[in-house]
Amino acid sequence: MELYEKIYSAVEDSAFDLVLVTGADNFAYMAGAAVPFLALYPESPVAVLWSKKRDPVVVVPEEWEETIQSLSSVKKMKTYVGGPDAFAKAAVEVLKAEKKKGRVGVDLLRVKATTYEMLKAETPGYEWASCDGFIRELRATKTEEELELLEDVAYRVDHGIFGTQHHVLVTSSRSEMSLGEDIRVHCLERGLDVIGSQSISQGVSGPSATKWWPRAPYYGIGNEKKLQPGEYVRMEARYSIDGYWGTGSRLMTQGYPTTEQRKSYHDLVALREVALKTAKPGAKCSSVYDAMLEEAKKRNVKLFEQVVLGHGIGVADVEAPYISAGDDTKLCAGMVLVIRPVIEGPKSELLWSSDTAIVETDGAHIVGWYKDWREPYVANYTL
Repeated sequence: MELYEKIYSAVEDSAFDLVLVTGADNFAYMAGAAVPFLALYPESPVAVLWSKKRDPVVVVPEEWEETIQSLSSVKKMKTYVGGPDAFAKAAVEVLKAEKKKGRVGVDLLRVKATTYEMLKAETPGYEWASCDGFIRELRATKTEEELELLEDVAYRVDHGIFGTQHHVLVTSSRSEMSLGEDIRVHCLERGLDVIGSQSISQGVSGPSATKWWPRAPYYGIGNEKKLQPGEYVRMEARYSIDGYWGTGSRLMTQGYPTTEQRKSYHDLVALREVALKTAKPGAKCSSVYDAMLEEAKKRNVKLFEQVVLGHGIGVADVEAPYISAGDDTKLCAGMVLVIRPVIEGPKSELLWSSDTAIVETDGAHIVGWYKDWREPYVANYTL
């Protein structure tokens, strides 16, 4: 109910008389409904309509009504039978029942163009405008309930990776593919949800860790390659609980880390510390990016600037704001960031950690650590 009240107050204070949200991720947020399959059915769109004075209404295919009503914090439903045209007709009926005219905000980055044109054609008394920025700001700052859930997910993901590492023996062979499967099983054991292609369970080592994933045709994804003594191993997991995501990436060495491996790991730690030190309320995301870039140059580290150095997380595994040169979003208390710089290792490996941090009034603080990650995990039976 905390999120429900937050959205209601935001709509009431907004420049819109009505807000119509259609995108699967925005719907999950604005309707409080973690429905994982929505994005897979573009021909069966859903929407939630918020107004300033009345309870919100969900527009949903008739066959999904019971499922979405049981999951959503919104209980008023308008059903339709058919495809996008039937959806648009139902949405127009709800709009007109709520208000005969006014300014309607719609998530233009999500709504299907043909559906949007039909909505406008059927509502000549309405002014339509983008509410993408409005929703972005709403989603970026979390409620206390959201913060607690995101911290819990981050901890379970981290524990799942650590639990897998605990079974790796440097003295016995194990394939990257089996490592990825072990991560998945350990995360499932901790109550995390596997959601389609968004969930990740990955283990790569040595030469395999020099490749990006995914980037066709050279997928840096676990295969039948065996882990070898002396290698860096990168392990990653991305899972969710109740529609909120957690992502973790951790490094392990097959044997005690060499001087070069330890240096590269400490370079990553230094970049994370700079991000935490800089990510205070009022600071721009681009300023955090610049500070990390400067630290990388000072340490003579090859930092991959073609990817963002961090991002928000919530009902999507990657969402605003972004730690990048082009994002001037000002950080504020209640934002959640995944700090994720990528650097080159001693044997051209792509090395990164994914650390979840909550921005609080006194700065950003790491959450979700099961282990102290200022040092890498060293495989058991290291000689």
